[in-house]
Amino acid sequence: MSDSPSSSDFAFDVAKLRGNYAKIQWINFFWMFLVVIPVVVPIWQSHGLDMHQVYLLQTVFALAVVVLEVPSGYVADHIGRKTSLVLGGALAGLAFTWFAFADEFWKFVVFEIMAAVGASLYSGSDVALIYDTDEAIRRASSSVRPTAEQTSDRAAIASLGQRLFYAQSGETLASILGGLLVLVSLDLPARVNAITAWGAFFIALTLVEAPRELGSAHQSHFQKAKEIAQLLFVRSALLRLVLINLIVYGLATLTAVWAFQGYWKAGDISLAFFGWLWAGYNLTVALVGRVAHAIEDRIGSAAVVVSIGLLPVLGFFGMAVSGAWLGTVFGLAFQVARGLTQVVLKDALNSRVPTDYRATANSISTLGVRFGFALVGPAMGWMIDGRGYPFALSTFGVLYAVLFGIVCVPLVRMRSVFRTASVRADTGADS
Repeated sequence: MSDSPSSSDFAFDVAKLRGNYAKIQWINFFWMFLVVIPVVVPIWQSHGLDMHQVYLLQTVFALAVVVLEVPSGYVADHIGRKTSLVLGGALAGLAFTWFAFADEFWKFVVFEIMAAVGASLYSGSDVALIYDTDEAIRRASSSVRPTAEQTSDRAAIASLGQRLFYAQSGETLASILGGLLVLVSLDLPARVNAITAWGAFFIALTLVEAPRELGSAHQSHFQKAKEIAQLLFVRSALLRLVLINLIVYGLATLTAVWAFQGYWKAGDISLAFFGWLWAGYNLTVALVGRVAHAIEDRIGSAAVVVSIGLLPVLGFFGMAVSGAWLGTVFGLAFQVARGLTQVVLKDALNSRVPTDYRATANSISTLGVRFGFALVGPAMGWMIDGRGYPFALSTFGVLYAVLFGIVCVPLVRMRSVFRTASVRADTGADS
């Protein structure tokens, strides 16, 4: 049984539900307001860690997320989105508070595990709550405002763009602040982050759990897992392709992000510019995410999907053949693609997945990106060390040119059903 209220037995306040939209945006802002991240490696090195140990910490985080991602999505689907976000926020606050006092490798391992558990509980729950809120308001409003159904979907899409804007704005401002604080003391960013990391937790406490139409109460856990697997991978070709594209192009931007700072250093760009470059990249994602739904309305969903597929190819090849500063400009292609992907493709997935499977579907997407990075990330690092950035980036450019034809083109060919109304899982329709 889920603790989430159902619309049949819970009279809810629409005005309070609408407040979820703004609260989720600010949760995303504080979740990404990571003052310590721009200087985290120097902090670790000041405590005696070498780069092998730094990468080992990231492996611990990635493996923990891979193990916990889908179970945490299941938790969000069945104990409530708010509960999941509150628990995730609490663990994030505890993790960064612990970080401020950690001074050796194993203490940082504990930090990574706590942060991973918190991130797994958070991942997908905020997006799922946006759509749950949207659907609950639509059901409540439809009897008195017949046009609510026509406008509600756009509210969810707009909220996705705002969510990304707030998250990237938080990361951008934190990058600048972290770069300034480290000029005072290497430990100061961690101390400030120990305070700001609690912001998401306190805001999550004020959320309102949206009433949901839940699935069959007598379904076993195995039956529910089987149901969502069939929905995402068997019943709907469109959903399957949307999910694959989310994973493939999420992986492209994540792989590139880890290459940026080494690329700048190899190009003799001064460290004094790193914070500002990082902030500019994040701001690009924020601005694109903010207007992604407007771009989709103007040029069409198919053109947006094509752009998502081609921008990483442009970015990899552009960085491979250019000097440091021009290559940095080409790096913006990944940020534009990321902004479009996180709004347009996420909406394509969430608007077609039944409410009680939504958080799990988002977790599967994140899991795919993390698992994929565990496979291709080391390969990128090996090629950079052994053959240099031009070879490594060109290789990934070729890879993504091939993937464009394999995963992106088939999705574009289904453009006739892009705008089909959501959730036909029960009928098995290809929408």
